[in-house]
Amino acid sequence: MKLERFLRLAENRPPALVFQVSYANGLGVIRDLGRHGVPVMGLDTVADAIGFSSRFASAMVCPDPRADESAFVAFLEELGGRLPQPGVLFPTHDEFIWPLSRHASRLERWYRIPFSRWDVMGRLYDKRAQLEAAWRAGVDTPRTVFIDRAADLEPATAGVMYPAVLKPVDSLAFKERFHKHLIDIENPARLEDVWPDVNDLGTLMLQERIPGADDELFTVGSYLDAESRPLAVFTGHKIRQHPAGAGSARLAVSKWDAELAEAGLRLLRELSYHGVSQVEFKRDPRDGRYCLMEVNARHWMWHSLAAACGVNLSFAAYMDAVGQPFLAPRQIDGPRWVVVTKDAPLAAREMWGRRLSPLEYARSLRGARVDGVLSAEDPLPGLRNIGRVAKRIVTRRPSTRIEI
Repeated sequence: MKLERFLRLAENRPPALVFQVSYANGLGVIRDLGRHGVPVMGLDTVADAIGFSSRFASAMVCPDPRADESAFVAFLEELGGRLPQPGVLFPTHDEFIWPLSRHASRLERWYRIPFSRWDVMGRLYDKRAQLEAAWRAGVDTPRTVFIDRAADLEPATAGVMYPAVLKPVDSLAFKERFHKHLIDIENPARLEDVWPDVNDLGTLMLQERIPGADDELFTVGSYLDAESRPLAVFTGHKIRQHPAGAGSARLAVSKWDAELAEAGLRLLRELSYHGVSQVEFKRDPRDGRYCLMEVNARHWMWHSLAAACGVNLSFAAYMDAVGQPFLAPRQIDGPRWVVVTKDAPLAAREMWGRRLSPLEYARSLRGARVDGVLSAEDPLPGLRNIGRVAKRIVTRRPSTRIEI
């Protein structure tokens, strides 16, 4: 969609601006809004983001808020002045949600902002505050100790059971250094070995690793209004992810769980949360408890499954932002979400190594209704992604973006 057409359409209906559209997360928001006739602009820090090819969106390169937050906010102020009416903001990754929340008071003149301000978001940015809120709300968590300095290592070792994982409180700095969400800590000696590489990253969490495979991971996705009332709620089950143990989804299924939904909403209410979020849990096979893994204060990668099952979180947020709130219906159970260009090559490797049978793989795809990238309705982003995947396979060059 050309910029001129986007601006014309925005005269008749408030536009949406979607940040970071390089993969399934942002692309899903574009499609979930565009199908409802919302004028959409995709913004990214790189010019080759696949979301720029979507027929549902205009495209614009923006400053990288990690490199220059002030330039990013100034860019949005200038862009807001060009819009015929205030746009609705949809940040899909942490590096965008945090600065937009911090500078919301500057941006409210130009934009509708359907998510919490920094007084709340700051408690979600801080993973320690997330856990403390969960404890107050009576939500189960893995056994956790916090490490601020070298002197905390010995007490931490005594405070958890091994194997454990080491997680950051400041997730962005950790992800940028290690390109993953956590580090496995099999024993106290491993913690001592890792410490020199992480001791400058602020407070860290040493957390008991809940046993069980990736198919013990469950999600509560929702949109809560400014009074923390749920207008759209979805629960789903992750079946495969990559890398195993701490990666992003390859395959997931829609599965309603009222107990899980209540636990996630109870935590969000404790935080006075407003906006789209993912609350991820892992079921402990030893006792059946759902233990909190993390809260993502934004859309997550497979949120488009919720829309395919009738719970369009993006559209719920948009309608609430423009003053026309509505309650999403109960989800349809059973449909599955997959990223074929990611899942198929990894499954082929697993079948070659006899970790997955062809029959098991075929059965796992029954009910697949939505691909996170491929779409006959909006084909160009998927075609571009196929080209990128093929190039990485040929050159054996990994992706430079962290998929969330």
